[in-house]
Amino acid sequence: MWFFNSQSKREKEMAYAIQSIRNFLQDEGGKWDWDDFTSCSLRDPVLNSIRKKASLVDLPLDDEGRAILESLLVEVRALAE
Repeated sequence: MWFFNSQSKREKEMAYAIQSIRNFLQDEGGKWDWDDFTSCSLRDPVLNSIRKKASLVDLPLDDEGRAILESLLVEVRALAE
């Protein structure tokens, strides 16, 4: 049986980016989720640019890095609206 998928690829990538950044900030998610997000390109150029910025944040996460990721999360959420 075929099911209609109402989410576009861009919407899926936005949801993935939001979930990845949010989970990392909240210390949730799987062991390799952050590595997967920061090292695997996204199709959408805007989202991929955000992903690249996230990958440049130094670890372990300090206040400056947290602020950068929070800002990127706001940016992705704004795209989703």
